[in-house]
Amino acid sequence: MEILLSCSTGFCQSKFSFSATLAPFYAHNKTTVQLPVDSGFDPNPGGVWTSKSSSKGYWVGLNGRYSFSKKWSASTGLWFSQSRSKNSNSSSRSHNFAIPVMVNFQTSERKLSPYFSAGALWNFASTSRITTKDFGTLIFKFGKGDISRLLPTVGAGVIYHFAPHFSLIGQPTFGYAIPPSGIDSHTYQPGFNMQLMFKL
Repeated sequence: MEILLSCSTGFCQSKFSFSATLAPFYAHNKTTVQLPVDSGFDPNPGGVWTSKSSSKGYWVGLNGRYSFSKKWSASTGLWFSQSRSKNSNSSSRSHNFAIPVMVNFQTSERKLSPYFSAGALWNFASTSRITTKDFGTLIFKFGKGDISRLLPTVGAGVIYHFAPHFSLIGQPTFGYAIPPSGIDSHTYQPGFNMQLMFKL
């Protein structure tokens, strides 16, 4: 669920708007690693190790939007996410910072109009805490010096202009994370963004 502050150019003169974001999501990851012959991690040398996990979480953040025309706009900001996952042997909690860069399109200036977005989230810093029965809690931190994860995202929904400076946007979204080079990893992230926008 995402809350964004803005309104269309048909309702006000300024091209700038600001927003606050709250967006719940569900993520599923599958990673496959080809183990080397002398790895010692697999009873079958040269075998394949596969990991599957699912998590639930949410994004919160602030955004700025600039309208190029009455139908086209671009937005960016700073988002923070928290997610949790759990299975029979372990549980994890992750925090992540990301910068979204999105291009938006609404088909008309009517009070209710289809609204589409496409772009990506650049994840630039994260912390994960993994708790297992055998090893306790392990902490992993990734920052500027690590390989960034890019999450291309698309959304399709509606925008409703309910006041001269305010609009509501509802968008189911879908994202697919681009894995680091050399890693066979697939992460899907469907979610739902609900935005309350305010335009200057």
